[in-house]
Amino acid sequence: MQKEQHTAKYNQVLVIDDHKMVANGIKLVIGGLFQQFLMAHDGASGTSLALQHFPDLVIVDYILPDTTGDLLVRELKFKLPNTRVLAYSFSYSADTILRMLQAGVNGYLIKKEDDEEFVHSVDMLMEGKEYFCKEARNHIINRFSDANEDLVMKHLIANTKFSGKELDLVRLLCRQQTAKEIGKHLSLSERTVEQYRNNISKRIGAKNLAGIIKFALKNGIVDLDDL
Repeated sequence: MQKEQHTAKYNQVLVIDDHKMVANGIKLVIGGLFQQFLMAHDGASGTSLALQHFPDLVIVDYILPDTTGDLLVRELKFKLPNTRVLAYSFSYSADTILRMLQAGVNGYLIKKEDDEEFVHSVDMLMEGKEYFCKEARNHIINRFSDANEDLVMKHLIANTKFSGKELDLVRLLCRQQTAKEIGKHLSLSERTVEQYRNNISKRIGAKNLAGIIKFALKNGIVDLDDL
């Protein structure tokens, strides 16, 4: 990891990772984005620090000495619902990724990704969006592309009355394009794009990007080959 030069624009980040070299590497890459950088090397001390400082972002590994990432994330999300959580792990396992997704993470990044993608994922989460790297997104898509596995999805295209522009926006969201990129493509302001997204999410009952992707696949708005 190489150090990135950034002006601090966020308040606090907490890294929970039992590998001290990894935590220090993260500090080199994104430490400049935050006014305060905190780190812990197990779940218990990480939870304690989180409850003391209420960080804006928690970056958490899946395998920890005293717990697993999904259990820790559930606890953090319950106690600090406004804190954003990024899973950062060596694991490519579909089971691990889906466990973290179900626990409530706002993003998942595999540790092989480069510094630029890591910084981008942090910015996305701090802007209130979600970010899942390609491998994680593929596992999510594969999990939700089988209609027999999801009995909860009750919203059909016929009942949602989407406009053509809304359908285009859903397709672009599924490709993880930013509000700025979508706005340029559809000739809309970033603010309008966010309003469209919030409205669509409410109408289909999606809590995050994974929910939008799930809905889009189920209802033929996008195909696996489009993503």
